[in-house]
Amino acid sequence: MLHYRDTYATVHLDYLLHNVETLYQKVKKPMMAILKANAYGHGYKEVAHILKDSHMIAMFGVATLKEAIDLRQTGVKKDILILGAIPLEDLDLVIENDITLTVYSKEYAKEIICLYHHNKTVKVHLKVDSGMNRLGLKTRKEFEDVYQMCSPHIFNVTGVFTHFAVADDSSQNKEYFQQIKTFESIIKGYDFEYIHSQNSASMMYHDETATNMTRIGIAMYGVDPSGGENSSLKQVMSLYTKVAMVKKVNKGEHIGYGYTYQTNEDEYIATLPIGYADGLIRANQGRYVVINGKEYPIVGRVCMDQMMIRVDETIKPHDLVEIFGEHMTLSRMAKELHTIPYEIICLVSERVERVYVEKE
Repeated sequence: MLHYRDTYATVHLDYLLHNVETLYQKVKKPMMAILKANAYGHGYKEVAHILKDSHMIAMFGVATLKEAIDLRQTGVKKDILILGAIPLEDLDLVIENDITLTVYSKEYAKEIICLYHHNKTVKVHLKVDSGMNRLGLKTRKEFEDVYQMCSPHIFNVTGVFTHFAVADDSSQNKEYFQQIKTFESIIKGYDFEYIHSQNSASMMYHDETATNMTRIGIAMYGVDPSGGENSSLKQVMSLYTKVAMVKKVNKGEHIGYGYTYQTNEDEYIATLPIGYADGLIRANQGRYVVINGKEYPIVGRVCMDQMMIRVDETIKPHDLVEIFGEHMTLSRMAKELHTIPYEIICLVSERVERVYVEKE
C-alpha cells in the first residue's frame, strides 16, 4: 500500500467485532449497525464488509440516501434504514435500491403518496417522538392517523422506533423512563417486525425488554456513550502522525500564526504534518500528544496542514506521534476540548488515510 503522508488513522476491525460481540451478549437481540457519517469516520465500506454477514446484525442504519445506495453497491443485502429526512424527489432510487425510509410526520407520508407511481411498495419505519422533540410523531392520534395513511398498496410498514435523549445520564433516569412509557403508550396494540429504541447508551446502562432490535452506534466503535473510560470496549480508531522537523528556538521567540506562544527559554520545537484540515481543530492548542510514551504540549496555533509541539532533545524526525489512541484516549481528548468523542472522530477528514487491521 502506498502511503502519501505521515498522517494516518489505524482502524482495528477486530476491535470493532469485539465491541459488537460484547454488546450482543449483553442484550441478546439482533442489532442495527449505524454506519452514518462514513461509519463515524471509520470507513463505511470496510465496516459494512466485515458486518454484512454477521448473525448479530439484522440491518444497517444511515443518515442519507447516498450512504444507503453506496452500501448497496458494496454488496450489502440486508435492510438499510435511512434514519432521518431525505428529499423525496429521489423516491425512485429508494424503491429501486430496496431502501427503508423513516416516516416521521403526516406531511412526509402525504409527500410519499403524491410521488408514488410504482408497482413495488415503499418500505418504511414509523418514527415516534417520545420526548426529544426532533423528528417524529408526537401523539397517539398522530401515530394512528399516519398508520391509517400507510396503505398496503403503497407502504410496507416493517418497523417503528424512537430515540432516547438522556439514556447516557444516570441523573436523568426519570426522563429516560418517561420516554419509554410515552413510546409504549403510542404504539400499544400495533405489531411490527422491528421495534427499536435502544441506542448504545440504553444497551449499556439499562435493561429494556419491550423492543426486539437495538441500534449499535458509538459503542461499536469502542467509545463509551457517556464520554467516560470503559474497559469492556476497545477503541477502534487511533490517529497518528510523524515528526517532520525539530529545531532549537531561542528564548523569547514566537511560534506560529498570531504569535500566541512565546518561548520561556531555549526550546526544542517539532513540526508535525497534521492540522485542522485533517480534523485536528485549533482548540487543541495547549493540549498534549504522545511520543514514545511521553506527553508533549501543542504550542502555537494549529495550522491547516501542520502544527508545532514543544519537545526535548530526545525527539527526532520520523518519530511516531500519537494524537489519540492507546495513551491518549478519545474520552480524555473530548473532555479537554469540552466536546464529545463522536465529534472528534467524525471530524477526521477523508484526506487522512485509514489503515485497516483485521487481527492484532
